[in-house]
Amino acid sequence: MHRVFGFALCAIGCAGTPAAVPHTSANALPAIDITRLDGQAESARTLFIGSVAVIDLWATWCTACEQERPKLERLHAAYAAQGLRVVGLDVGEAPSVVSAYLSENRISYPIYLDPDFRMADALGEKRLPMILIVDRSGRIVHRSPTLDAAVLASIKSELVSQP
Repeated sequence: MHRVFGFALCAIGCAGTPAAVPHTSANALPAIDITRLDGQAESARTLFIGSVAVIDLWATWCTACEQERPKLERLHAAYAAQGLRVVGLDVGEAPSVVSAYLSENRISYPIYLDPDFRMADALGEKRLPMILIVDRSGRIVHRSPTLDAAVLASIKSELVSQP
């Protein structure tokens, strides 16, 4: 309960400045499993290696997350053909809560689950929303609470770089 409260406070008032992340091995996605809605676990690292990805850390109760969703939908529609993977990672909620939310709210990109905060903790993220840009080698190259011009520039740069 305390953990969710911390996320709630940050969703309201912790939206820091977008941050480019230096290219180091320390920024590699952790080798932690995340869960698909059907209950199957997949390694986050192997899921994203080989493609440019946008990972949106979110929760159903997060109003700031809801404001980012239309932008993520447009991003997914505009860049999927160029190989961009947009993925939502629901943080801290039971699968039944997420399924109920998705039955009422259509989201066109894949949704994964992090109900126990394992991935969020490994990433050092304590605020929602948080948008991570991951390069083809599985390194986080940009973090931002909003999908803004700096995030788009980072995505475009990664998409044109050689695999």
